[in-house]
Amino acid sequence: MPCDVLSSFSCLDELTQIVYQSIHRFVVLSSVTDDKWNIYLGLSGPEGRWWSGSWTEADILQTVGSKPSEILLEAFAKKLAESFVQGEIHIGDWSPEAGAKINLTLGPSSKKPMHVPLVEMSAVDAAAHATNVFLEIALHAQSRKCRLHAAPAEYSLASITPSITPVASHAVQEPAPQPIDSSSKVAARVQGSSQKTAKPSANTVQVDKSAQEEIKLLKAQLEKQKKRPAASIEKPAAMAPHRKGASLANPNKKARKYQAIEFESDED
Repeated sequence: MPCDVLSSFSCLDELTQIVYQSIHRFVVLSSVTDDKWNIYLGLSGPEGRWWSGSWTEADILQTVGSKPSEILLEAFAKKLAESFVQGEIHIGDWSPEAGAKINLTLGPSSKKPMHVPLVEMSAVDAAAHATNVFLEIALHAQSRKCRLHAAPAEYSLASITPSITPVASHAVQEPAPQPIDSSSKVAARVQGSSQKTAKPSANTVQVDKSAQEEIKLLKAQLEKQKKRPAASIEKPAAMAPHRKGASLANPNKKARKYQAIEFESDED
């Protein structure tokens, strides 16, 4: 039988889940080897009892068909893995009696639940299996500086801090908008429409000088405009002094002279 059947079940390797049923608490372990899909069931308590079961390639083909495609096998394995991870697990025919025939049921509420028969392990086999489990845990702990569990909260926060700091610093360094003075406005006018999209260059100092000159020129023009109305108003011409002998009605003409008429006295 080709080994491609079990290679499609790699998604079921190294899975673990906790099952609460009635007053009991179970731990379920799933692993995949070259020729089997293995299930281990442990009962929490002082007795430390273990059960085991497996599916061989023949069991898998009996369930999915004698000539399944690789796509069908992978879809079937993923369906089992989803039921395992989501906790859709039930201990079928459970009995605490020794030698009881129980099974692990995946997808108990589905149309076609899958059953894996379980057999209780001997005390020696259970102890050996428990030792192997702790050995795997210790090997994985090497990458966590030999810690049994993940790093404490303070280490997690410290690892998160570098990702937060650049965002905060970027927000602080963002420049605040500055008010635009009159010289900047004039400089913008001088540059013209051709330089609206131009980027700052090395000639910034020269542009500033020309802007200052333009400001002086505009100020001078403003001063001239202010003075021009006062200068344009002509003062009325000073009245020429009244010429002696000129006519009051028409100063350009001489006044008429009237000679007094003298009458001779009767006595003469």
